[in-house]
This record gives sequence, C-alpha cells and structure tokens, in this order.
Amino acid sequence: MSQRADRVGLWFTLGIAGVTVVAYVVGFLWLPAAQAGAPSLWLALCRAAGFAPEVAPAPPAVPPSIPSDVVWNVQTQRAVLSGDAGRGATAAAACAGCHGAKGISPSDQFPNLAGQAADAVFKQLDDFHSGKRVSPIMQGFAAPLTEQQMADLAAHFASLPAPHAPASTPSRLVTVGDPARGLPPCAACHGPMGRKLGAPDLIGQRAPYLQAQLEAFAAGTRRNDINQQMRVVAHDLRADEIKEVAQWYAGTGPQTTAAASPAR
Repeated sequence: MSQRADRVGLWFTLGIAGVTVVAYVVGFLWLPAAQAGAPSLWLALCRAAGFAPEVAPAPPAVPPSIPSDVVWNVQTQRAVLSGDAGRGATAAAACAGCHGAKGISPSDQFPNLAGQAADAVFKQLDDFHSGKRVSPIMQGFAAPLTEQQMADLAAHFASLPAPHAPASTPSRLVTVGDPARGLPPCAACHGPMGRKLGAPDLIGQRAPYLQAQLEAFAAGTRRNDINQQMRVVAHDLRADEIKEVAQWYAGTGPQTTAAASPAR
C-alpha cells in the first residue's frame, strides 16, 4: 500500500512539474515571442530573461522604379504636336557639337537625330530632363528645358532629311525575331515594318551607338524603357546578335543583296 502511494505521489509530482514547464514555455517564451515577433527561440529566451541582443531593423521597402515620367496620353501627344520646328532650329544650335548641324552626328558616341520621330526625341529629352535616363552631358542640357522647348526641338529634328536605309537583307532578329526565345522582331517597334509610339526609328543610326545602348539595356545600366521591354529583350541577345542588329540598322552589315529595304 505504501509503495502504491509513493508511485501516485511521484506521478502527481511529475504531472505538476510538466504543467509548470508547459505554462512557463507558453507564458514566458511562446506568447512573448509571438507578440514581439521574435525570429528565434533563443531570442525569445533572452527576452524572457530580461535581455536580448540587438537586432538590425528590417530595411525599408524599396518602391518600384518608374522608368519614365512620360505617359502617352492625349495631353502628352498634343504637347508633342505643338512643337514648332522654326523655334527648335534656333535652340538646336547648342546640339550641333554632338549631333551635327543637320542632325547627323560626327561621332560614333552620339546618335543621329535627323528624321527621327518627334515623339521619340521628345521622350528621350524628357527622360534626360527628369533624370530617368542618365547622361552628364544630356542631363545638363535638358534640365532647364520646358515642355514646349522639348517639343520644339523634337519638331526640328523630325523635319530634317533622314539617313539612308540599309541595302542588305535584314537578319531574322529584325524581321521575325526569335519566337522560341520569346524575342519579338526589332522592326515591329523600330522600323521598317512598323513603329511603336515613343520608340526611335533605328534605320541609319550609328552602329557603335546602337550597340552601346543595347549593351546598356542588357546590363541594366540604362533603365528608361517603359515596361522594361528593351531590358528584357537585350538581356536575352548574344553579343554577336547585338552587333548584327546594330550593323544592319546602320547599313554597315554584310551586303547580301542589292535590293533596297522597305521604305521608312
């Protein structure tokens, strides 16, 4: 009888101890950890004991990057159409050093602007103006421009004779793209098959400049493409494909045929 009483007493003691342990864990560890958002049991134990190691605060959420302040609504399109080529010609005197007196650049570092679509020139000027496209030279020039001045410059360059079209057969990347890799044809947005609003016409552009811009999009150092379309496409192009596309648009690629390419 005594042995049975001893066993009952032992189990009673163990039961009380178990309940105590569970209550301690719940009350002093789990509940404070849940309330304070402790990331680990060790940190919860430290807090329950009255001290805790310093924990670096979570970094603030980074807002999504906006590639361009230009929105192609009716108001923006009217602003572009309001450009005056005469006023733009006067203002363009400051552009001649890099882009040429008639919009044909004397340097491979700078693009040809002659015959470029007004909306494309306007967008790039606005992106330089807002800092969405980075260039110490162009940002310094575009920063003080008003919307009307940008529209005037765009109208001026659009009125100049465009460079000649290449005479070689374009690669499939230009006319067809690569559907298996999800690559759309360049010509659908940049000519000669079509052109997307705000997208520059690439025919007659300088090959080194085009190659540099495609490489910048691929590396993510140029980020003013709306919906990141150019960054996605350029990232998937091989180095030889970038060179091939740039040379064809510049008219410096292999002359595989004497037939002229489609008109601009």
